[in-house]
Amino acid sequence: MNGYFYVKRIIIIQKHTKRKDKRGIGMRRYVSISLAFACLLLVGSFVAYAGEGRGTPYSGSRGYEHMKQLVGVWEGTSNMGKEGQKIKVEYHLTAGGSAIVETLFPGTTEEMISVYYDDNKGRLSMTHYCMLQNRPSMKLERGSPDALAFVYAKGGGIDPKKDAHMHALTISFVDKDHIVEEWTYFENGKEKGVTKLNLSRVH
Repeated sequence: MNGYFYVKRIIIIQKHTKRKDKRGIGMRRYVSISLAFACLLLVGSFVAYAGEGRGTPYSGSRGYEHMKQLVGVWEGTSNMGKEGQKIKVEYHLTAGGSAIVETLFPGTTEEMISVYYDDNKGRLSMTHYCMLQNRPSMKLERGSPDALAFVYAKGGGIDPKKDAHMHALTISFVDKDHIVEEWTYFENGKEKGVTKLNLSRVH
């Protein structure tokens, strides 16, 4: 029996029992036990539903699978502010392996995240939650074993012709333990600078 309708039926019985209190304590005990059983049924149904689909590992586009190699902790330097500024970047899988979360400057006031995922057409895409307090979305423009290049697509309430935003990102794979990220900053529809991160894998 469906758990929801079972609970509903028991509640109706409980209301009827209160009107007919002369039936005694035995009926109330029956209702309480039945309610507890029905709740267990609901919880069991939910757990079973949540567990569906866990058996098949997620496999994404070629670009997405390439990005998965970055899962771990990286450290290095950037040209932001003072040349050679130290930086830490973390990557981890979420949503059953169907998305990759990149955290820049984790645990600091400058923390930012980007989420990488395949769109409904199977194209690697990303959304960057920026210190500029906007969230540009980018799509993979070109990809190879050596580099993944993203370019602005939409999102974040941004007018790309005038608003300051991150417009492009290129991730270059030097080897399995070294990467270079180049973030291109746009304002008034023009490139204003490139932030370069030189990163080495920590673990």
